[in-house]
Amino acid sequence: MTDYKQKYSELQELIENQIANSFLNIEQPDNLYIPIRYFLEAKGKRLRPVLTLIATGVVGGEIMKALQAAVSLEFLHNFTLIHDDIMDKSPIRRGRPTVHTKWDESVAILSGDLLLGIAFRKIIEDVPSDYYKEVLLTFTDAFVEVCEGQGFDIDFENRTDVSFEQYLLMIEKKTAKLIEKAMLVGGYIGNATPNQIEALKIIGQSLGIGFQLQDDLLDLTASVDKFGKEIGKDIREGKKTFLILQSKELFKDDLSINLLNKFFANKGLQDEEVFELINYMASYGVMAKAKEQINYYFKKAMTNLEKLPNNEYKDLLRYVIEKILQREY
Repeated sequence: MTDYKQKYSELQELIENQIANSFLNIEQPDNLYIPIRYFLEAKGKRLRPVLTLIATGVVGGEIMKALQAAVSLEFLHNFTLIHDDIMDKSPIRRGRPTVHTKWDESVAILSGDLLLGIAFRKIIEDVPSDYYKEVLLTFTDAFVEVCEGQGFDIDFENRTDVSFEQYLLMIEKKTAKLIEKAMLVGGYIGNATPNQIEALKIIGQSLGIGFQLQDDLLDLTASVDKFGKEIGKDIREGKKTFLILQSKELFKDDLSINLLNKFFANKGLQDEEVFELINYMASYGVMAKAKEQINYYFKKAMTNLEKLPNNEYKDLLRYVIEKILQREY
């Protein structure tokens, strides 16, 4: 019987080794490369590059051919995180001080930009010509769309009329597209058929939206030790998440409505008010609604999984989807 946890760990190790090898002969300037190494050392789940390798394997390709592209996508992802932390003024990422907190904003901006440049260089230099155009276009689309998603997110900060459909579009671009494109890159490198590419696209998109909705929920319900970030951070920062939009629809009594109005007026709440709002959300079934939406998207991913060939990578992908659905951080 295959140990899928071990198999996933092995793919993570491939990614980690390749990340480390990417910086073996690069030393200067220290004020940029030390922050980059510091940020990458925190590791994270490496979900996107592992999904790239799995997607290559599930359509019958050789996963080692996708390794460089997978690492490029991880660098792109980490570029977005470094810059997001600056814009959100976040002090903690993955349980450690963010780059702009440990150094300063100028170092963080330039380190993030450099990491993005390294990602593009790696894609251009290391992806074979057989699938070069599709991979480079997919990678570039991921970069464009994640920036567009961040643009929507910033726009929402000053609005009280954000709809659920608009919020879905924002998280589709900001979070889901990078997961979707990671899987498509793997599919192209594995020489997937058009039907397989479509299935990978839907799986990645569904997984990405479900993942972000899950993040919204975990921001209010997770253990801070496991989550690596302060609980209720989205409410403090005035983020219009799915849970806020549902609260706007479901809250009925004056006290809860007044507190929600205060959230919109002040673009966030203070510590004691954060937990008061979380309690109102729980009592009005907002968390339950979020779980319904999360389950919907994960079920959609599972349905499209059945369109892919039966092999160990399909079983591994099923394991990954199930583990993400059950995650606590």
